[in-house]
Amino acid sequence: MINFRDTLLLGHRGARGEALENTFSGFQYAQNLKSKGLSGVEFDIQLNTDGHLLVFHDDDLQRMCGRQSRVDQLTLTEIQCQRQFGQPIMTLASIAPALSGFDVIELEIKTHNRTNYAVLVEALDRALINTSLASLPMVLTSFDVALHHRLQRHKRLSHMPRGLLIRTPEALASATNTALQLGCIQLGVHYPLLTQSIIKHSHRYGLPVSAWTVNDMSAIEQLIKWETDVIITDFPSYCLLP
Repeated sequence: MINFRDTLLLGHRGARGEALENTFSGFQYAQNLKSKGLSGVEFDIQLNTDGHLLVFHDDDLQRMCGRQSRVDQLTLTEIQCQRQFGQPIMTLASIAPALSGFDVIELEIKTHNRTNYAVLVEALDRALINTSLASLPMVLTSFDVALHHRLQRHKRLSHMPRGLLIRTPEALASATNTALQLGCIQLGVHYPLLTQSIIKHSHRYGLPVSAWTVNDMSAIEQLIKWETDVIITDFPSYCLLP
């Protein structure tokens, strides 16, 4: 069993290497790992055509449902007719009961070049303010600087913790400055980009580091030695084996 010390372990999209990703049953599976040391989960949401936040990663349904339709072109009624390996696509509101009790939840907000930011922010406000989700230990994460700017200026959503996601060396070079300017409280970095000096630099500016998506046990052990704050993995139970 890996000694995680002060590093938190999160299941990626619930625990996608062990249970169907971004589904109610997948989050229930992750719930059963809390007693073994799992701290929480990371998962994705995106906007459909009539303003609902869906718990789904891909832009289209091809991989999960065998259909080429884009999520942002489908109504909720059309979405609810689809099945991903027999399971429904959930809305953010409907997944809420499976999220209670986690210490950390990283909620990645997916955007693309067709995103209607005004509708997206309104949907986030409706879902996350004065609802059962509001009391959860949730960090909103995104690669999208434009979205971060909008959330930073929003009267209510600006109070929610946010994390800036980084996947390229170019973005990493200015990540601490960008995150601080956007009011973010952490960095989420594609783990092959991380070094001990980068983590120390982020900590110097008060920014915890969340590493994604780490499935190699030796890499996990190295990241723990470097005092990485959060590690996201597809295989949480394997990491927690005695």
